[in-house]
Formats: sequence, C-alpha cells, structure tokens
Amino acid sequence: MASEVELKRLRVIFIGHEEKDFLVEQKKYRETIVGPDTAIEVVSIKHGPETIEQPLDELLAGPAILEEVVRSEHEGADAVIIDCALDPSLPALREAVGIPVVGAGQSAFALAITLGDTFSVLSPLKSLLPAYKRRIREYGLNFALASVRCLDFGILDLLSPDAADAFVREGRAAVEEDGAEVLVLGCTGMSPAIPKLQEQFEVPVIDPAATAILTAQTLVRLGLTHSKICYPSKID
Repeated sequence: MASEVELKRLRVIFIGHEEKDFLVEQKKYRETIVGPDTAIEVVSIKHGPETIEQPLDELLAGPAILEEVVRSEHEGADAVIIDCALDPSLPALREAVGIPVVGAGQSAFALAITLGDTFSVLSPLKSLLPAYKRRIREYGLNFALASVRCLDFGILDLLSPDAADAFVREGRAAVEEDGAEVLVLGCTGMSPAIPKLQEQFEVPVIDPAATAILTAQTLVRLGLTHSKICYPSKID
C-alpha cells in the first residue's frame, strides 16, 4: 500500500497522432524507461498539427500543448515532458504551472555536453534545420555544435528501415566529416529504434525522449522545479 502512495506520475505530451499505430510503439518504449516507482502517462494534444515539421507548426501547436500542461498539473501529475525535440513554447509552459516542465531537446543537448566537447543533431527534415540551430543558440550551446544534418524523412516514417539507414549514414558523416563526438536525435519519433542504432556507433547516441523522461524523474525525486524568478507565474 505504501508503494502506491509513493508512486510518481510523469505525463508525456505528444504532438498529434492520437489514433495512429505510430503512437502505440512510442508508448510501449517510453513505459520501459522508468522503474516500478514511476508511472508514465502518455497523452496527445486535442487540436493543432499532427507533427511539428517547421516553426509554424510549433506556433499552431502551442495553445493545445498549454491546455494539456495545465490539465496535467490539475490532475496531479508530478512533472510533464513535452515530447518534441524542438521544445515548443517551453518557457511559456513553465510560467503556466508549478510542476517541472521538461523539454526533450533541451535535456538532450545538455546531456550531450557532459559526454563530449562537440555534438551533432540529426534532424528528420530539412525544414527544421534552421530551427534547431536557433534553439541551440538560445540555450547558449552553439560553441559545442558540430553540425545539424538531415535524414529527409517525415516524422511518421521514422521507424522505417530506410530511416534507420539514413540515421547511420548521416551519423557517420557527422562524426567523420563534422567532428561530432556525440550524436543527438533531433526528433523523439525515432526513439524506439535508438537502442539498436547505438550499436552502429562508437560515440554516444542520445535519445531526447528517454533523456527528458529521466530528467523529469530526477527533478521529482530531488523535489526540484523551475525557478519562478526565471519563469514567473502570471499574476491576474
């Protein structure tokens, strides 16, 4: 009975694909990341774009993500993970609630610089390359960015064998040609394939979905949340 009381709840917020088979595989993978003392709850936004494939999608998804973040806190979640490596609306979401709101991209980029001096991001789409470069500059990590490379696959196609081949090809080019010492997947949609793909590289390969979930779990265990000096709550 005591273990039930201590169970921590992490809510993962997906962008779209509520009824897709794609989401089923993603849910299964995320549920394996944490131990028995933590419950993973996966929800999708109720309106907005199916995927984020350019910055305009990020803007359009913002209101629906905010709605789910606020609902998560009201329903007793201990932390929220935004399951998108572009971290849509992350600062604003942190202002809206008191529980930790963790971005997949920020978590992965921060981990990357603890594992090597340089990292490359493997983006699914060319349209997202400028957005990732801007985001990394905003996080103050541009000094460590070796490159952003494109796999040229839509989000919902990232679990295909062809996408895995592109990941290996572009990952090797990032290491051999760009000087990357760590690889970061620029999308959470390929997460279930990452453990197998890691075998193809001698450098660390970071999955932003797993990193964000474990970051959120750590914050909850430590009793920490985001500074309200940095992310002040709105005063009505």
